[in-house]
Amino acid sequence: MEFMPRKNRWSPVWNWRLIEADGWRPAIALGQSSAWPSSKTSGSAFTLTAAQSFGKGFSGYLSASYAPNGDLWQIPAGVNWRVNQDWTTRIMWDGNNLHPIVTRHIDNWSMSLIMLDGSDPTLAFSIGF
Repeated sequence: MEFMPRKNRWSPVWNWRLIEADGWRPAIALGQSSAWPSSKTSGSAFTLTAAQSFGKGFSGYLSASYAPNGDLWQIPAGVNWRVNQDWTTRIMWDGNNLHPIVTRHIDNWSMSLIMLDGSDPTLAFSIGF
């Protein structure tokens, strides 16, 4: 579940890996989350994503995302770098804007500093299970 305090709204989040990455074949996943950080619409977004590792600690993804509330299609993409077991960085393109992210991982939770549009600092907390 995703909670947005400014809007006092909860949103479901799920991802289902349809195909595991294998060699040069990327992983393929289907998912749903809020349409955040898009400023063009609100509500949920559904995604089909291809993701692949391509170097020591580096990976990337490309998605097709649809937000039915605004009848909006986006093509988000990103590049991740796992600095070590505790830290990762990501450059996320939401289809319109670039959002640099630094994440600290501890056990099954993480805390991210996101620079929305490259200038607006935002914190995100995640718990995995």
